[in-house]
Amino acid sequence: MLVLILIGTSVFAQTKQVTGFVKDATGETVIGASVVEKGTTNGVITDFDGVFKLTVSENAVLQISYIGYQTQEVKVAGKTTLDITLREDTEMLEEVVVVGYGAQKKESVIGAISQVTSKDLLSTPSANISQAISGKITGVITSQTSGAPGADDAQIYIRGRATFAGDAQPLVLVDGVERSFSQIAPDDIETISVLKDASATAVYGVRGANGVMLITTKRGKEQKPVVSLTANWQIQSPTRKDTYLDSYQSVMLLEEALANDGLPSQFSADDIEMYRRSVAGELSGRDAMLYPNVDWYDQVLSNTAPAQRYNVSVTGGTKRMRYYASGEFYDQKSIVKNLSNDQFGNTSSPGFRRYSFRANTDFFLTTDLTFSVNFGTRFEERRGPNTNDSAPNYSEIFYELNHTPGWLFPVSYSIPNGESTRTLYAGTSQYQNNIVARLTEAGYYKSTNVVNETNFIVDYKMDWLTEGLSVKGMLSFDYENLHRNNYTRNFATYELNDDTNYESLTAYNKFNTDTELTHGSEFTSIYKLYMEAQVNYARKFGKHDVTAMALYMQNDYRSKADLAKRYQGLVGRVTYAWDDRYLAEFNAGYNGSENFMKGKRFGFFPAFSIGWRLSNEPFMQKYSDWLNNLKIRASYGQVGNDVYQVNGVQQRFLYEQKWSQITNDYYFGTTGQTGIYDAQYPNYGVTWERAHKYNVGIEFGFFNGMLTGNVDVFYEKRNDILTTYLTRPEWVGVVMAAANLGKTKNQGYEIELKHSNHIGSDFHYTIGFNFSHARNEILSMDEPDIKTDYRKREGHPINQYFGLICDGYVTQADLDSGNLPDSRFSSDVKVGDLKYRDMNQDGFIDDRDETFIGYSDIPENMYALNLSANYKNWGFSVMFQGVDHVSRYYDAEAMFAFINGGKVKEHHLERWNPAESEAYNLAHAKYPLLHYNDYGDHNQRQNSYFLKNGAFLRLKNIELSYTLPERWSHKVGMSDCRLYINANNLVTWDHLDGLTDPESNGSNRFPIMKTVNFGVNIKF
Repeated sequence: MLVLILIGTSVFAQTKQVTGFVKDATGETVIGASVVEKGTTNGVITDFDGVFKLTVSENAVLQISYIGYQTQEVKVAGKTTLDITLREDTEMLEEVVVVGYGAQKKESVIGAISQVTSKDLLSTPSANISQAISGKITGVITSQTSGAPGADDAQIYIRGRATFAGDAQPLVLVDGVERSFSQIAPDDIETISVLKDASATAVYGVRGANGVMLITTKRGKEQKPVVSLTANWQIQSPTRKDTYLDSYQSVMLLEEALANDGLPSQFSADDIEMYRRSVAGELSGRDAMLYPNVDWYDQVLSNTAPAQRYNVSVTGGTKRMRYYASGEFYDQKSIVKNLSNDQFGNTSSPGFRRYSFRANTDFFLTTDLTFSVNFGTRFEERRGPNTNDSAPNYSEIFYELNHTPGWLFPVSYSIPNGESTRTLYAGTSQYQNNIVARLTEAGYYKSTNVVNETNFIVDYKMDWLTEGLSVKGMLSFDYENLHRNNYTRNFATYELNDDTNYESLTAYNKFNTDTELTHGSEFTSIYKLYMEAQVNYARKFGKHDVTAMALYMQNDYRSKADLAKRYQGLVGRVTYAWDDRYLAEFNAGYNGSENFMKGKRFGFFPAFSIGWRLSNEPFMQKYSDWLNNLKIRASYGQVGNDVYQVNGVQQRFLYEQKWSQITNDYYFGTTGQTGIYDAQYPNYGVTWERAHKYNVGIEFGFFNGMLTGNVDVFYEKRNDILTTYLTRPEWVGVVMAAANLGKTKNQGYEIELKHSNHIGSDFHYTIGFNFSHARNEILSMDEPDIKTDYRKREGHPINQYFGLICDGYVTQADLDSGNLPDSRFSSDVKVGDLKYRDMNQDGFIDDRDETFIGYSDIPENMYALNLSANYKNWGFSVMFQGVDHVSRYYDAEAMFAFINGGKVKEHHLERWNPAESEAYNLAHAKYPLLHYNDYGDHNQRQNSYFLKNGAFLRLKNIELSYTLPERWSHKVGMSDCRLYINANNLVTWDHLDGLTDPESNGSNRFPIMKTVNFGVNIKF
């Protein structure tokens, strides 16, 4: 008995109660974390406050674990209170990958899929998601051509472009439903998965050939409510400034161009001296009006524009319900000044506002039954002047800024009007559209786009019938309403024709008239109804791991009262894994579209993939100390594309015969009669494109995650691409519907590498690099066999540039030789003009000498380098992103001198100067001989001389952040407070010498912007 008492006393003396608090790196409490005394079954889980209490032995070691975090071991010797911070387990966080109609563990994925998280997107200040993904996803090529507020989407190409019958944009699904995504609040996105090979996209059948993007929004967690507040204040400015010359330099070059063309001078030596004084600011009054030096950019544009974004969200849940809700406000101004004189304050400065709200809820009605409701809504307001803007391709504002000379007339004239003055906006017969007058007088527009998106989802586990069986159903209804109000009026411009009487209205020629403000409106509504029913099965039998999925889907899209577009089909997937080593997967879609003739609307699109996890083989275990993951995968499959455009116009129902009515075209005697004619001969066999895709990939991980990576090689051959008949003679007498005559191939590779490590316990760093190469080739597009090979598109990339090959400048020796081909574009080619290659050797330079030049307008190569580091509370990240093997041919106003009587830029100063020797010009000239207006047609052709190298490298994103110490943030009730400054498009290195932004297609559009952003994120 005494022995037992002593033993019990000893045991009691060696135990104690430990209290602890568990949180993550952001300071948020971790609810439900497992706390176990190592080597025993003694343990508890943390409560809703992240607190635990546990009686343990005196020298115990506690193991704290939670899904998504690294397991930690803490010694309790000498401690009764513990404060534990769990670190995220990057591999665990990424182990679940969103795939078509489901999710898979990363280790079992054998399709070519890349995924980014919300953290990656929020490292850039861009509020447009299509811009935020640039450089972050291997195999995704983006191209942003405009910075217009609310219309600055980037084009997205997954593994390049493999079709010329459409824009080749991927299918985008948000929470499983086809939706636009660029204006979703960045804070609402959980992940973006990009499906690239046939194994990943075959389930989308007739829609998946161009790749698929799956956007998943955030959901609630079983935890106490966490409120997150984010505020961003931005300063935007163009990545490039204009380089137009002042009036003095311009008229000097103008006189030179006129002399080159044998035209009479427009300005005397005294006039030119007055322009010099005008530029120097020495003129006023009448002289300043007669010799203006108008910087139209300065008159209309500001140097910077502000933007701001605010987001609040709450995440939480219980065992019965989980929720995520958020609200956001985003306001983006433009660099166009508000010049409007509207008495009610309506602006002439284009701008964009977005109000968005999202609520995702999950209700656990029973152990097996879950009901989820997703609701998202956006109110998008766009406003601006009464101008012709078709963003991203064209802006009337910037066209006029680029085209209107600054030496012809001032912005306006002021003349006496009783006791006040009257403003007359200046112009000429050629330049009646004074852009300042238009912004001030011509009215404005307001548009509101309301987007409502809803998902209702039921998920029922049927383990009671057989383990691993479940069913899922989803119903989605989306509604979009766009309403635009246009308030317009005409305005007059005036040309001074009597400078001795400039204060009298009779001294001016008047163009157009001032009118009252009128109102017009436009309305568009879009309805989308989507339904799917799904059966899933997932089960393990010993070393066998089997999953299966069967699904029915139907998608209806209706614009106003138009006939609805419908997609319908069946989807299936089966996966098999043995001992986590050998993987196989079969995916298939049997679906179709109403765009084809009845009886030919459905197609079958299968895909097969296999994988081998070598690192799990017994014979590889001896390398396990440094080799953590090695997986080889391969896939083949067929996918379709039914999105067709012919000459840029969307095509539907090509199997129908079409007729058009014409008036007074059939004459009986002298009387015209109305009749009809056959406008389209039908194509009864029209069908979808079919892409045959091959992919081989390898994934690896070394030294416990210090180095991880993926390498993929792909090949695609696409058949049945829709194209117009090029071999049908015109005497057929009827327009024939386009046919599936085209073929292309697309091939390339992708490399993704990542290195993570730490120095000491406080400094952590990551280096990431990705590179994508994709090159396509047109194999067939019905070009006639007799067409000269050098003029054929076949054998070259899609959107390959074609033009004249320039062999330098014309010299006096060329003219004297008599061998210089005659130009059909000019009857008087001079020394210093461009010398073109006569491809067909017929002695003439004309359109028949055009051939392939440069690359296409879509980059073949895209690469990015990501660097990030964290030291204690400081964080730093930077990303460089670039493209290569791409050509650009910019608009005329960006490149040519005096085009249509327009302006000149700095690069025109380096022209072929007739005042210099031929030898000097051959060594130094960077622009041909100057000409005025149409006299420059010979030089201003699409040619290799003006085709630009579009390659560039950008400092795409950079961020510096600081997280307040917990002892500071907790004092004011915050669990976390992070301050940061970041920027995008900050610096660009290119080959254009300031001509324009290399990613843009020219200057007659809103410029691409660089942004500096100040932000704060607070959590409670």
